Amino acid sequence: MAFNDLEYHSVKKEVSAFVESLRPPGHIRNELDIVFTIDDQSIEIGEQRPVWRGQPGEMSVLTSAKITYVRSQKKWRLYWMRASEKWELYETAGTLAEVLEMVRADAHGCFFG
Repeated sequence: MAFNDLEYHSVKKEVSAFVESLRPPGHIRNELDIVFTIDDQSIEIGEQRPVWRGQPGEMSVLTSAKITYVRSQKKWRLYWMRASEKWELYETAGTLAEVLEMVRADAHGCFFG
């Protein structure tokens, strides 16, 4: 089940602040930036870069972290993208703030390492 309007805006505000704290300086954001999307009850965070040998202005996003809220368990699950391009469970936590801090710490170099 997707986030309701209140949950969506709360999640968006928290994730926006988190991503803003990770973004590189303004003068290089056209070459590398950190972005996120919210879809249903999942949040994806990744690096946005220009497509090599692509059309001018064409960008690609390499998603490195996926956070999903499991409403029935009232838990947040953090996933990382393996080289096989499959999501693997990294950790589970009780709050979104805890999961975002795991992404920031990146103890095993899975997200932006």
